[in-house]
Amino acid sequence: MRALLTILIWSTALFSCHKDSYEFPYAQVNYYIYPNNAQYSGLHFPGGSTYIEGGVNGILLFHDYFDNYIAYDRACTNDPLNNCEQVYIDEKNPNKLACNCCASEYFIFDGNITQGPARQALHRYRTQFDGIKLRILN
Repeated sequence: MRALLTILIWSTALFSCHKDSYEFPYAQVNYYIYPNNAQYSGLHFPGGSTYIEGGVNGILLFHDYFDNYIAYDRACTNDPLNNCEQVYIDEKNPNKLACNCCASEYFIFDGNITQGPARQALHRYRTQFDGIKLRILN
Protein backbone atom coordinates (compact mmCIF):
# COMPACT_ATOMS: atom_id res chain seq x y z
CA MET A 1 0.00 0.00 0.00
CA ARG A 2 2.81 2.36 0.89
CA ALA A 3 4.56 1.64 -2.45
CA LEU A 4 1.33 2.40 -4.33
CA LEU A 5 0.95 5.70 -2.47
CA THR A 6 4.57 6.63 -3.25
CA ILE A 7 4.07 5.86 -6.96
CA LEU A 8 0.86 7.90 -7.01
CA ILE A 9 2.55 10.92 -5.42
CA TRP A 10 5.53 10.77 -7.79
CA SER A 11 3.25 10.37 -10.83
CA THR A 12 1.16 13.36 -9.80
CA ALA A 13 4.25 15.49 -9.24
CA LEU A 14 5.80 14.42 -12.54
CA PHE A 15 2.74 15.16 -14.69
CA SER A 16 1.76 18.37 -12.90
CA CYS A 17 5.17 19.94 -13.66
CA HIS A 18 4.30 20.24 -17.35
CA LYS A 19 1.16 22.24 -16.68
CA ASP A 20 3.05 25.55 -16.50
CA SER A 21 5.64 24.84 -19.18
CA TYR A 22 5.83 27.34 -22.02
CA GLU A 23 5.89 26.19 -25.60
CA PHE A 24 6.34 28.69 -28.45
CA PRO A 25 4.16 27.93 -31.52
CA TYR A 26 6.10 26.12 -34.23
CA ALA A 27 6.65 27.69 -37.63
CA GLN A 28 8.97 26.16 -40.22
CA VAL A 29 11.82 28.59 -40.89
CA ASN A 30 14.46 27.96 -43.55
CA TYR A 31 15.27 31.16 -45.44
CA TYR A 32 18.25 32.49 -47.33
CA ILE A 33 18.88 36.19 -47.77
CA TYR A 34 21.82 38.18 -49.09
CA PRO A 35 22.58 40.84 -46.42
CA ASN A 36 24.79 42.83 -48.80
CA ASN A 37 21.90 43.45 -51.22
CA ALA A 38 20.40 46.94 -51.25
CA GLN A 39 17.02 45.71 -49.97
CA TYR A 40 18.74 44.68 -46.70
CA SER A 41 20.74 47.90 -46.28
CA GLY A 42 19.84 47.89 -42.56
CA LEU A 43 22.10 44.86 -42.14
CA HIS A 44 25.18 46.36 -43.84
CA PHE A 45 26.70 47.59 -40.59
CA PRO A 46 26.87 46.43 -36.94
CA GLY A 47 23.89 47.71 -34.99
CA GLY A 48 21.69 47.57 -38.08
CA SER A 49 18.49 45.60 -38.45
CA THR A 50 15.66 44.70 -40.78
CA TYR A 51 12.33 42.91 -40.67
CA ILE A 52 11.41 40.02 -42.96
CA GLU A 53 8.35 37.84 -43.43
CA GLY A 54 8.21 34.41 -41.85
CA GLY A 55 8.08 32.65 -38.52
CA VAL A 56 4.98 33.06 -36.37
CA ASN A 57 4.65 36.85 -36.61
CA GLY A 58 7.56 38.01 -38.78
CA ILE A 59 11.31 37.89 -38.15
CA LEU A 60 13.62 40.61 -36.87
CA LEU A 61 17.23 40.35 -38.05
CA PHE A 62 19.90 42.20 -36.11
CA HIS A 63 23.58 42.63 -37.03
CA ASP A 64 25.36 42.69 -33.66
CA TYR A 65 28.65 44.39 -32.80
CA PHE A 66 30.60 41.12 -33.00
CA ASP A 67 29.65 40.83 -36.70
CA ASN A 68 27.07 38.10 -36.04
CA TYR A 69 23.46 38.02 -37.16
CA ILE A 70 20.67 37.41 -34.66
CA ALA A 71 17.15 36.38 -35.73
CA TYR A 72 14.14 36.68 -33.42
CA ASP A 73 10.53 35.87 -34.11
CA ARG A 74 8.64 39.15 -33.77
CA ALA A 75 5.82 37.43 -31.87
CA CYS A 76 5.76 38.69 -28.30
CA THR A 77 5.98 35.73 -25.93
CA ASN A 78 3.13 37.13 -23.83
CA ASP A 79 0.62 35.95 -26.49
CA PRO A 80 2.51 34.80 -29.62
CA LEU A 81 -0.60 34.03 -31.68
CA ASN A 82 -2.04 37.53 -31.23
CA ASN A 83 -1.06 39.46 -34.38
CA CYS A 84 -1.14 42.71 -32.41
CA GLU A 85 1.63 41.52 -30.08
CA GLN A 86 4.61 42.08 -32.35
CA VAL A 87 8.00 43.39 -31.24
CA TYR A 88 9.88 46.24 -32.87
CA ILE A 89 13.10 48.13 -32.17
CA ASP A 90 12.41 51.03 -29.82
CA GLU A 91 13.31 54.33 -31.53
CA LYS A 92 14.38 55.96 -28.25
CA ASN A 93 16.54 53.03 -27.13
CA PRO A 94 17.92 50.88 -30.00
CA ASN A 95 19.11 48.23 -27.51
CA LYS A 96 15.49 47.49 -26.60
CA LEU A 97 12.72 45.61 -28.38
CA ALA A 98 9.18 46.53 -27.38
CA CYS A 99 5.76 44.97 -27.95
CA ASN A 100 3.03 46.96 -29.73
CA CYS A 101 0.24 45.80 -27.43
CA CYS A 102 1.27 44.52 -24.01
CA ALA A 103 4.26 46.81 -23.33
CA SER A 104 6.68 43.93 -22.75
CA GLU A 105 10.30 44.86 -23.43
CA TYR A 106 13.30 42.74 -24.36
CA PHE A 107 17.07 43.26 -24.59
CA ILE A 108 18.09 43.13 -28.27
CA PHE A 109 21.38 41.27 -27.71
CA ASP A 110 19.91 38.16 -26.07
CA GLY A 111 16.11 38.51 -26.28
CA ASN A 112 15.66 38.40 -22.49
CA ILE A 113 12.80 40.25 -20.85
CA THR A 114 13.49 43.61 -19.24
CA GLN A 115 9.82 44.40 -18.54
CA GLY A 116 6.69 42.18 -18.49
CA PRO A 117 3.91 40.96 -18.62
CA ALA A 118 5.73 38.47 -20.89
CA ARG A 119 7.62 35.86 -18.87
CA GLN A 120 9.71 34.18 -21.57
CA ALA A 121 12.57 35.48 -23.71
CA LEU A 122 11.94 36.05 -27.41
CA HIS A 123 12.04 33.01 -29.64
CA ARG A 124 15.39 32.95 -31.43
CA TYR A 125 16.15 31.24 -34.73
CA ARG A 126 19.55 29.94 -35.73
CA THR A 127 21.62 31.85 -38.27
CA GLN A 128 24.51 30.80 -40.49
CA PHE A 129 26.47 33.35 -42.52
CA ASP A 130 29.08 32.31 -45.08
CA GLY A 131 30.16 35.83 -46.04
CA ILE A 132 27.64 36.08 -48.88
CA LYS A 133 24.34 34.58 -47.86
CA LEU A 134 22.62 34.40 -44.51
CA ARG A 135 20.53 31.38 -43.62
CA ILE A 136 17.79 31.66 -40.98
CA LEU A 137 16.44 28.34 -39.72
CA ASN A 138 14.85 26.42 -36.86
